[in-house]
Amino acid sequence: MDDEVQFITVSQSQLAKGRKLKLQHSCNAIAYLHDDLYICSNTALYKYRLSGKQVCRLYEDTSEYKTGKNHGGFILITCVICTEIF
Repeated sequence: MDDEVQFITVSQSQLAKGRKLKLQHSCNAIAYLHDDLYICSNTALYKYRLSGKQVCRLYEDTSEYKTGKNHGGFILITCVICTEIF
């Protein structure tokens, strides 16, 4: 199942749906830092540009179901729960 990232714009205190970024993998968590998106799937951490271009797969661990489990302090991944805006 492919997931999407929905961009939301804010103008004069109003929210409006913007473009969507279609992913070729699941999306369990997302973070934004220095104009880049960091997206977690079940087993990998990906880096994307805001334009939607996938830069690279930063990390992958298929030995466990969820990436980010403590494997000696390699990567700390936080989880953000998102809900759809109607």
